[in-house]
Amino acid sequence: MTRILVFGFAPLPFEPYRTAGPSLRTWHFVSVLRAAGHDICLIANRIAGIYPEDLPNIVTAESEHLLYHNVHDVVWHDPRALRPLIHPFAPECALAITTPAAGIAAANIGSLPLWCDLYGSVMAEAQLKALLYADDRYLAHFWSFERHALERADKFSAVSERQAWSVVGELGIWGRLNQWTCGYPFVITIPIATEATPFTATGRCLRGVRIPEDAFLILYSGGYNTWTDVDTLFNALERVMSLSPKAHFVSTGGIIYGHDDFTYRRFESLIAESAYRERYHLCGWLEAQALINLYLESDVAVNTDRFAYETMLGSRTRILDWLRAGLPCVSSDLTELAQSVAAYGAGLTYPPGDAERLAECLLACAEPERNAQMRQNARRLLVERYTYQATSAELLAWVASPCRAPDVGKPMLRLVRPYRTLWVELGEMVRTRRLSLSLAVKLWAPVAAVLKTFGLGGLLRALARRGQRTLRFDISPYQVKWHVPEPPQSVRTAQAFTLDAQARNIGEALWLPVAQSSFGVNIAYRWAGNGQTTAWERLTLPQAVPPHRSIALSLSLRAPSKAGEYVLELDLVREGVTWFSQTGSGTLRLPISVTE
Repeated sequence: MTRILVFGFAPLPFEPYRTAGPSLRTWHFVSVLRAAGHDICLIANRIAGIYPEDLPNIVTAESEHLLYHNVHDVVWHDPRALRPLIHPFAPECALAITTPAAGIAAANIGSLPLWCDLYGSVMAEAQLKALLYADDRYLAHFWSFERHALERADKFSAVSERQAWSVVGELGIWGRLNQWTCGYPFVITIPIATEATPFTATGRCLRGVRIPEDAFLILYSGGYNTWTDVDTLFNALERVMSLSPKAHFVSTGGIIYGHDDFTYRRFESLIAESAYRERYHLCGWLEAQALINLYLESDVAVNTDRFAYETMLGSRTRILDWLRAGLPCVSSDLTELAQSVAAYGAGLTYPPGDAERLAECLLACAEPERNAQMRQNARRLLVERYTYQATSAELLAWVASPCRAPDVGKPMLRLVRPYRTLWVELGEMVRTRRLSLSLAVKLWAPVAAVLKTFGLGGLLRALARRGQRTLRFDISPYQVKWHVPEPPQSVRTAQAFTLDAQARNIGEALWLPVAQSSFGVNIAYRWAGNGQTTAWERLTLPQAVPPHRSIALSLSLRAPSKAGEYVLELDLVREGVTWFSQTGSGTLRLPISVTE
């Protein structure tokens, strides 16, 4: 048997905290290796926002074939703190579960053979994050993770066949498809997986408690990530509820702290204006058993993806839970997993962005006979293709005889260089007076070493908290300051009039008109009054507006057709991304009387 050092993420499924994709992927690998009799030392980084703040920096537990070190960020990024956990174990090889773990492993394992599990395409995820936060510097941060993996790992696994080929391309760019590795199988596919044991209910959460016993319950579970298409989801649910009085929607999960703080808030704001808002049930993050109970009392689960390479290269962990619960699911047709679900008759797929087709698929799952057949097929698909044991044969073969890649120690031609060096980022910090996340991670280890040298190690945790506040992801780059020098006091019904206004870009995002970008910025207005609110009307942004610049606008508006007291609301929207008001900017509201 082999002594295996694993770098992964926590919490694990047996802990009393909500789990996330990276921690479930960690448990997938660890549980298979334990079951095969290997000895495991797991160093797991705590996912932000889950554990109590007063937990010690290192919590260690030991069980059969598993030594488990649960560590805070201040330990995870400090080699001097990690090595005392590693050396007594005397590992024979190492596994890095998820791309961010690769850099941590590379800094701590010397010349041990390293398997890196690239749990989804981190660069495709970075593309979506850069869009959401209007900042391409996220690409450098994520690339630093990917580069460490490409440079150091001896074997790679991906969650889909598509991602596996993507990794092969990256290896070629980095110079590792060379004479020495010709014929060497660098990358294999290990789909996401789960345990085969069926879930068991312990009670009811909604059905017969807060909603009717015969309700048609649609479930969304998990985080609202950068790839989640909340607009298509909401529009489809509105149509379903208009056609089916029994339809209810329940959501578990929400904001992914430290990664995506915008998407869920946008969904909440859409629901707040729905005529059916009483049939939306937003439960937030739940304990494991409460979530299982909801799986088992729901009729169908839904997953909505926006079209993106992240989706096409990746997978969806939540779908595995639904299969385990025998729950039919409807998903966009972008992932390999969703296509397998449809092929097995365990659910349905829809074209991304097509709310009408998504609504049709959800309503089709309300048919009792069809729903029952999908439930049977879901369990069959899971057992045949997506259990831990069914996906791990090649991993077990490698750890039985771990070895370095054939090009280790050989002369290699580097085809690219890391342009984002420490000195480049330090210079950028001086120019912009902003500390990037990528640079903060690079500086952490030397800062920690200096503080410990002077006996100030106790300050590290406070410094980490301060850094998390400074580098907050929920500081919106979409900020506008409105100025209307002479707002009209009254207008006539249905009158076309011009409103002169000034909009100042006080955020960090460049505003591009829709003519220059698929995700361009539009001006929008609506009227609220007389017991109703009109739909948003779009107006074209006439030119690009850089950060900290202003634009003078002459807005052509039309008054409501009925007289009364109204509030004219002005907002900006980055199409396909977010409304400025939904990320903290605020809507301009002008009280105006509409007369006959």
